[in-house]
Amino acid sequence: MFDKLLHHKLLTEGLEGDGVITAQKVEAAKGEMGIMGFYVGIEGHIKFDDGTQVTFSSKGLDTSKLGDLDVGTVVPVRYDASRTHAVLDIPKLEAAKAAKKKAADAWLERQKAEKIAAADAALAKGNKGGHHGRNA
Repeated sequence: MFDKLLHHKLLTEGLEGDGVITAQKVEAAKGEMGIMGFYVGIEGHIKFDDGTQVTFSSKGLDTSKLGDLDVGTVVPVRYDASRTHAVLDIPKLEAAKAAKKKAADAWLERQKAEKIAAADAALAKGNKGGHHGRNA
């Protein structure tokens, strides 16, 4: 129970920093053959300018909501002022993943609109000469 309270307190009141994933283990696939992502467990650390470091770990993380969590990935973390506890900043990872998805969706919509406009323009050029035998 104390761990959950500490975790919540760090996410809401902790200092922000960046950590590095140092170990990752795939716990389960999501969908057939992992098509929809994976559930992973990670371990990592955050190093400070004074040479100290604190470790963090999380289990059951959904890569479809958080993005790739490979070893060597820099991730947002929250830590306490005494630098003795740290947690992966899951809300920040989720927000970043959602923003990337929104940007990708917007880009796809722009691409579709451009293709439709180009096709309409090409048809308009070709249709200037009349109906080419229709209703004749």
